[in-house]
Amino acid sequence: MPIVPDVIGKIKSPIKYKGLSQGGFTNFLSNIINLIILIAGIFTLVNFVLAGYGYLSSNGDPQKIAAAGNKMLESLIGLIIVAAAFIIAGIIGFVVFGDQSALINLNLFRISPLF
Repeated sequence: MPIVPDVIGKIKSPIKYKGLSQGGFTNFLSNIINLIILIAGIFTLVNFVLAGYGYLSSNGDPQKIAAAGNKMLESLIGLIIVAAAFIIAGIIGFVVFGDQSALINLNLFRISPLF
């Protein structure tokens, strides 16, 4: 059998979650929450741009202008809700745990080993 050289080397995973005792699960949940918020922000931006394009291409049609305005308003309300969720989580985390990032980063618990 011919020996094939390892051309690219060993590939390591970029995501490293440790066990539950080292906070791997909470880090995973924190990353999922951050990803959802990022997707919400990108969706809001795209929706706002599409609403602006609809407004510019309405050619004075009142129904299209109203639809574009409503879409812009809904995008703005969604962005305000996402920002308010961060603010409320920071306030609750500061009041209850003394740390603004306690609920955002999910550093609520750590499981210590039994032995």
